[in-house]
Amino acid sequence: MRVKKYRVDTMPEAMGLIRSELGADAVILSTKSIKTGGFAGLFRKQKIEVVAAVEEPAGSAASTNLQPSPPVSPAQSRSIPRAMAPDAYRKVADGMNNGEQAPAKEKQEDAKQESTSYWGSRSTVLPSLPVQEPHPEGADFSASTDQALLVEIQQMKQMMVSLAKRDAHEAVLPSNLNEARTKLVQHGVSDELWMKWIDSVAEQGTEQTEQSGLAMVKEEMRQFLAERMDGGIAQDTRIVYVAGPTGVGKTTTIAKLAAEQMFKHKRKVGLVTADTYRISAVEQLRTYASILGVPLEVVQSPADTKRAMERLVDCDLIFMDTAGRNYRNEMLVSELNSLLLNEPNSEMVLVLSLTSKTEDMLVILDHFTKYGLSKVIFTKMDETDSLGSIINVLYRYPVTLSYIADGQNVPDDLMVPDAKTLSDCILGSDGG
Repeated sequence: MRVKKYRVDTMPEAMGLIRSELGADAVILSTKSIKTGGFAGLFRKQKIEVVAAVEEPAGSAASTNLQPSPPVSPAQSRSIPRAMAPDAYRKVADGMNNGEQAPAKEKQEDAKQESTSYWGSRSTVLPSLPVQEPHPEGADFSASTDQALLVEIQQMKQMMVSLAKRDAHEAVLPSNLNEARTKLVQHGVSDELWMKWIDSVAEQGTEQTEQSGLAMVKEEMRQFLAERMDGGIAQDTRIVYVAGPTGVGKTTTIAKLAAEQMFKHKRKVGLVTADTYRISAVEQLRTYASILGVPLEVVQSPADTKRAMERLVDCDLIFMDTAGRNYRNEMLVSELNSLLLNEPNSEMVLVLSLTSKTEDMLVILDHFTKYGLSKVIFTKMDETDSLGSIINVLYRYPVTLSYIADGQNVPDDLMVPDAKTLSDCILGSDGG
C-alpha cells in the first residue's frame, strides 16, 4: 500500500495531485486544516493537509509509480463507484454490483450451490491487507499514525462486507423471511443473531407462507428468550444490590420492586441507600419509604453497610440503592463493588434504560459481569419503539432478564416479562 500526505491551498489542487501521482484508484483517508510558516506565531498561512492511499499491485515495490486506471463502464459503477474502491474492497463491490445485475432466479441458484447458508460465500471476510511502511517524499508518519490508518481501513472493509451480506441476503430470501428480517433490523437486533435465526428457519427447507415463516422466526426468538428469563426476584433472596448509570430511573425502580414484593409476595421489606452523591436521591427514596411504611438506612462505607444490615435483620428482603455513576469507567464499578457485602442469598441487579445505545450498555455490562452481575432490569420501555437492546444484551452476556419498567407510576409500571409477550412486541402478535 502506498500512502502519501499532501499540503495544498485548495481541495481541487489536492485532487489533481492525487489523481496524477496515485491514480484513479486512490482513496482519501483524511483531511484537515493546518497553519504553516510565519514568524513567532504570526503571518501563518492556512493550508489543507490531505492523506491519500492506494493499494499497489502484488509484487511491486512501494516506490513504483501507479498509472491511472482505465475508465469504467456505467454498468460497473452503478452501485459502487470503482474509482472510490481500491482493489482490496473491489472484490466485495463486484459481488454487490454483479448481484444487482443478475436475475433473481440465478441469484438463488448460485447461492444454493455456493453454500448451505443463504448468504453463502458473499459473507466471507476479506483477508487482512498487507500494509507496507510508507515513505512518501516530504512526509513523516509515526507508528501511531500508521496504526490509525490501518484501523480506519479495516473499519471500511468491515462496512463493505456488512453491506455485501445484506445485499446478498435481500436477493435470495423469500418475502416471508424478509418481513421477519425487516422487523428484527428495525428493532436493532444484531446482524449476527437475526441471521442465525433466519438461517435456521431457511435451512428447514419447508414451504412457508408469509405468516408461517414469520411465526417460525418468532419461535426461534421465543426459545432464545425463555432460557434467559428468571421470573423476577427469587423467594430465597434476602439482599438485592441495585446498580445502574445515571438517569435510568434506578431509585423509582427500587420503589416499584419493594411495592411488588410487599403487596404480591407479602414480604417484609427494608431499604438501604448509598446514593449520597445526590441529596435528592436520598430524599426521593425516603419519601417512597415513608409511603410504603418501610425502614430506610443511609450508608457511606462498608462498615455502615454492615451495621445497616444488622439493624434490618428482621426484614425478609432488603433493597440497597447504589450511587448512579458513569459506569463506563471500570474504576467506578470496582469502587461500588467494595461497598457491597459478600452475603449468602444476595444478588446484584443492573438497571439499564432502553433509550440508551446498545454499545454503551455492552461496555457497562462488560465491567459489571466481572463482579458477579447475574440479572438486568430494563426501564423506559414506554419511551422507545426499539427493543433490540434487550436481545443483544442477553445474547452477549450470561445474564438473565428480571423485570421491564414501562412508565413512572409506582407500583404499577413494572412487569415480569415472559418470552412470548416480548417476542410479540418485536415481531407482532399471532405471527403478524
